[in-house]
Amino acid sequence: MAKLQVVTLPTREIRTSALPDIDGAPGGTLHGFGILADTLNDLPPALGFGVVNPIREHCFVPAVSAISLREPATHDSLYTLISEEDLEETPFHAVKLPSQSDTHTLITEELSTWFLDQLP
Repeated sequence: MAKLQVVTLPTREIRTSALPDIDGAPGGTLHGFGILADTLNDLPPALGFGVVNPIREHCFVPAVSAISLREPATHDSLYTLISEEDLEETPFHAVKLPSQSDTHTLITEELSTWFLDQLP
């Protein structure tokens, strides 16, 4: 997600394995990596916390998790399309997924229209 440019210590790359690639999963996004990078880059350069940050956003709330459909434990559980039949498996009375991943809690015309249509 980023490379910390610490002045006094050599940088190193750390990789993980056996974890699902959740950062790009369908669902609500957050510019968390960008927020962190901007904050570190705003510190005085003498502190040595500059960051190279090519990826500014990540999946903050995977869709399958948000609607309590399945555990986001594997790539398949995160990326398998959610069907209309799947929506009936959630514990919620009504569910609407946006047509594309958007910023978490972003109010869009698509979702607002659906929400207003749910009112009696």
